Amino acid sequence: MNDQHIIKEIKNGNSQVFELIFKKYFKPLVAYAHSYISDIDIAQDLTQDIFLKLYEKRSTIEIHTSLKAFLYTSIRNRCFDYIKTNNIHKKHKDQLQIVSSLNNIDDEDPMLQRAELYVKIHEAIKSLPDQNQKIFKLSRLNGMTNQEIADELQISKRTVETHISNALKKIKSMVTLILILLIPKFFL
Repeated sequence: MNDQHIIKEIKNGNSQVFELIFKKYFKPLVAYAHSYISDIDIAQDLTQDIFLKLYEKRSTIEIHTSLKAFLYTSIRNRCFDYIKTNNIHKKHKDQLQIVSSLNNIDDEDPMLQRAELYVKIHEAIKSLPDQNQKIFKLSRLNGMTNQEIADELQISKRTVETHISNALKKIKSMVTLILILLIPKFFL
């Protein structure tokens, strides 16, 4: 079934098609929302809100892109609204900067590929040991120098360098496969 047919069926109130769309996209959208909002329950709620809004406005909604792109754009915007209205923009600034840089890539990559890349990077960073994660974020996301980090954490500059090196190795190993798939599209 193509997107136009699916959208038409949703507009006509076909609950079976809507249920199929919900089952197909709910989990990936939750994972995408979770990359913005670190609380999985809130990510699920925001995703449910998107589907509820789609259902409520089904007869008047206009989708000018693919259904997948529409859903991913909707959840991304809903996450931004949540962050803004809950005054936690600073806490998530690092995450938004990474996503913004991925979203500014001017190409025709499907949003899902960008979402998958972001989720892999986010998972890799979150899987780092606490101290390693903290040092990596201070370096790469906050832009601090190794010496500034060493001074702040009262550790040696060499220790900071080791933590960053280890973090980069782990992140690279976790995202290598998806990067191999995406690099040609990003740079062509």
